[in-house]
Amino acid sequence: MKKKIIIVGAGVAGLIAARHCEEKGYQPLILEAGDRAGGRVKTEQVDGFLLDHGFQVLLTDYAEVQRYLDLDKLNLRHFQPGAAIYSGGRSFRFSDPLRDPSQLWTALFSPIGSLWDKIKIWQLNRQLQSTPREQIFDGNPQSTLDFLRQYGFSERIIQQFFRPFFGGIFLENELSTPATMFRFVFKMFGKGYAAIPAKGMEELVKQLQATLQQTTFRFNTPVQEIQENYLITHTGERLEFDRVIVTGNPTNLIPGLRGQTQAYRGTYNLYFAANFSPLQAPLIGLIADADNPINSFCVLSEVSGDYAPAGKVLISVSLKSDTIATPETVSATLKKVLNRTDLELTHLKTFHIPQSLPIVEALRYAIPSTQYALSNSIILAGDQMLNASLDAAMRSGRDAVANV
Repeated sequence: MKKKIIIVGAGVAGLIAARHCEEKGYQPLILEAGDRAGGRVKTEQVDGFLLDHGFQVLLTDYAEVQRYLDLDKLNLRHFQPGAAIYSGGRSFRFSDPLRDPSQLWTALFSPIGSLWDKIKIWQLNRQLQSTPREQIFDGNPQSTLDFLRQYGFSERIIQQFFRPFFGGIFLENELSTPATMFRFVFKMFGKGYAAIPAKGMEELVKQLQATLQQTTFRFNTPVQEIQENYLITHTGERLEFDRVIVTGNPTNLIPGLRGQTQAYRGTYNLYFAANFSPLQAPLIGLIADADNPINSFCVLSEVSGDYAPAGKVLISVSLKSDTIATPETVSATLKKVLNRTDLELTHLKTFHIPQSLPIVEALRYAIPSTQYALSNSIILAGDQMLNASLDAAMRSGRDAVANV
């Protein structure tokens, strides 16, 4: 008789775990608290616009992304390497001539950082491209900010580029995230692209879900408690299992873990319809001024026209960590930064994602599969086991199933 496998959570880690359970001949049951698969990777339609839950991108050089996703079928749309920087009432283009040689002179003469800074970026990129991904997570636990200073970058480029760019990725303004994570993400940007599926980030979830033929989904089914051989749902239903794979935060579900905490970083992301595109390019705009509530913005309809109705413009605005601002304040601030009083912004929706990224103290690229097993029958998975990335979520889902 085949083992009964239950997977708690239909996020990316859960979907990959189900796929490998099927490959082993099992027919897993996925219990999901929400009304659809995907976890934090969701896309919503509002007035014909596609709104991802928080500003999200797909890094094409992730090994697990290349393993599990058909990138051609996702019809990916790429952001241009580099960024548009707004600082002190001025704006500059910061381009990557390694990826786009036509931007060489623009990059060399950009006031964002010195020529020495640009040489250091080239050196760091070259060094990381020749370093295996597993080794990038080795080393001392210094912060990203300390690493950048020690590597020799000037305060100007740290404040005008690294802080807003990677602060937006890490969802924290101090660049206190361990430098191992910075080096990993920098390596991914140095070789691959930041991209979005043409019809929204949830397309990758739909593609993963469509590969499952022997998996049963039960949505709107939160789990209240997990014991060694059974679990209790929110309705008091008792479900027995031979193995349970718990994706996401298990601390409130498993009695032996109660009292422990899993910290997360949150974010506020606002969407606006606009009467024109202030960037005129598929770029990310970074606000370098420390007292500005906006960290970054982009015109998603410049990246993929499917994100907005024909003739319409969609702007995504992400706030700095621990910052709350009304749509009116954000709209007025963005127009001031852009110095465009003729920009008309209509607020579409605000997303607050309090558990956007898990804070992982011991960052790792991979761990032995046995370390996912909490007991003989309870197995853990999710990016909080490794590092806060889509790549880690996928890897954890696969490696956790080895315990089944």
